[in-house]
Amino acid sequence: MLLSLKIENYALIKECDISFSSGFSSITGETGAGKSILLGALSLVLGQRADTNVLMDKERKCIVEALFETKQELKPVFEENDIDFDTQSYFRREILPSGKSRAFINDTPVQLSVLKEFADKLIDIHSQSSTTKLKEKSFQLSLLDSMIEDKQLLTTYRRTFSDYRHLLEEIEDLKHKQSESLKEQAYNEFLFNELEQAHLQENEQEELEEELSLLSNAEQIKENLFNVISLFENEGESNIISNLSNVKSLLSKISSHSKVLEDLYQRVDSSLIEVKDIFSELDSYNENLNFDNERLDYCNERLDLIYSLERKHNVTTVKELSAIKDSLSENLVFIDNISSLLTNKNEERKKYIKTLQQLSTQLSAMRKISAQKLEQNIKPLLNSMAMQDAVLKIELNSLDDFASNGKDSVSFLFSANKTKDNVLSEIGKVISGGELSRLMLAIKAVVAECFDLPTMIFDEIDTGISGDIAAKAGEIMQRIGDNHQVITITHLVQVAVKASNQFKVYKLSDKEQTVSNIILLNPKERLNEIALMLSDGEITQESLSLAKKLLGY
Repeated sequence: MLLSLKIENYALIKECDISFSSGFSSITGETGAGKSILLGALSLVLGQRADTNVLMDKERKCIVEALFETKQELKPVFEENDIDFDTQSYFRREILPSGKSRAFINDTPVQLSVLKEFADKLIDIHSQSSTTKLKEKSFQLSLLDSMIEDKQLLTTYRRTFSDYRHLLEEIEDLKHKQSESLKEQAYNEFLFNELEQAHLQENEQEELEEELSLLSNAEQIKENLFNVISLFENEGESNIISNLSNVKSLLSKISSHSKVLEDLYQRVDSSLIEVKDIFSELDSYNENLNFDNERLDYCNERLDLIYSLERKHNVTTVKELSAIKDSLSENLVFIDNISSLLTNKNEERKKYIKTLQQLSTQLSAMRKISAQKLEQNIKPLLNSMAMQDAVLKIELNSLDDFASNGKDSVSFLFSANKTKDNVLSEIGKVISGGELSRLMLAIKAVVAECFDLPTMIFDEIDTGISGDIAAKAGEIMQRIGDNHQVITITHLVQVAVKASNQFKVYKLSDKEQTVSNIILLNPKERLNEIALMLSDGEITQESLSLAKKLLGY
């Protein structure tokens, strides 16, 4: 239940603080006084978007705060969002001059999505546009669903359907990949086999390039090695080893006289050992170095193959070629496995279809019960609003495939008058504006009688009706108000007088600005307001007398 609404700096409202009670309340006022502004402000704390255009004073922030009586059934929703639960909870929205928005529940900052999550659990706002929605099949279906006792069933179906849709997308994606992979399979197999048969080894290219350089220059290398070896061991006393041995011998005779000489002697000795070792390796290398035409041809052929594969795959190393081979192998394995994967996914799809079929069947059964309740209970309400011959028939048909709300399509068939063949037509084709308003009000009354709905706000649901019919509409709202909080915005006296409480919205103007305000009328103020509504703005003795009669004063 809505206990109070506090508004600051919103549109034409400078500041107001309104308290509401249970039962049926009406809000009246001249056209343009700002009645709908109240709904606009209330929509902010229900998560609707807003910008700085709503600020009356562009230098100050706008604050809308609503106090609700919250039932224990809502406690899990509070806990899920880490919000402290209280039987009376504050919902506050602030719009800053910068355009930024902040939202709070019981002083806990929350996202707009959280406000929206609470919205339909706290208030059911019926605007003038909602009446025309009665012609839409999706809205008709939602009305039936609002009367289903097992609310969790539809939630479970929607979650399962969403998972099912994701599975179908996965299957289609796999099929596409399979199709594309099969198109390239033969070529990929050729590329893989070509790389596989090449038996490429890590660092092979570098080693072959080095060996090829050696073999290609073997004659020059041989000639220079011969000259180098000659310098080490040529006959006579001018070879490197002989000379270095003489140096060692001479230093050995004097090394004992100085630490420096001893160190130099040791270094010459080490160098001699190293030179002899170098000579030995050079001699061995020279002995084993032979020019091999067959090996030269092999190196050329092998490198030609590697270079050719690198050009084909637009890479420069054997390592990259190996990575491509691994990728091709994975792709070929995927093609082999994708059929099995698709089989598993299709088996999973069958399970989803079975579950969805069960859930949709249960939904259809419950919707048929809702349709029967609505058809039966709406008849006396329509009769009371001078639609004695009106007939509402709800048809449910099964769709060929699952949809987001089940497997049902709905049609609200209607006739306001007796027809020769009792022919009914879809609502949008045969109903007038006033009939549509009465029908919607009757539907809301039936739904309210079936379930414990949140606060119901009617924004001129009585548009298009007048006289005794308007009085009957007021009585229906009054009856709904016996068990629910009902707030209606109306221009009709016949509706306003049925309310337990009446609020008035009015405008005040000075030289600088015009502001809207709202007050709860006391009995005398209410009498004058009803008299004004009866006499088009001027209180007369006759209008006062009639107002007293209508209010039961």
